[in-house]
Amino acid sequence: LTGILVLLFLAAITKPKQVLSYKDLKPGEYIKTSGKITSINQYGNFAVIKLDNNISIICNCNFQNKINKTIIVKGKVQEYKRNLQLQAEEIITRQ
Repeated sequence: LTGILVLLFLAAITKPKQVLSYKDLKPGEYIKTSGKITSINQYGNFAVIKLDNNISIICNCNFQNKINKTIIVKGKVQEYKRNLQLQAEEIITRQ
């Protein structure tokens, strides 16, 4: 039980690695990136967001009418159909 608590604590304080482009993604990494939204595919409460740095973001969120907005995203890199994408844990829209 103590070991699990320590792992949860370490996961909570782990800082994400800053990534600037798709070529820097590695599966399983916890990262932070930012970019301008170039496209959004909305499927109910699920969205696939493409940024101008070619990184695709997936989230359980509603992002309609946010094209050309700049966002900051933290999450874990996953592989889907031989492509890497970021499963968003936190998205901040910049004004």
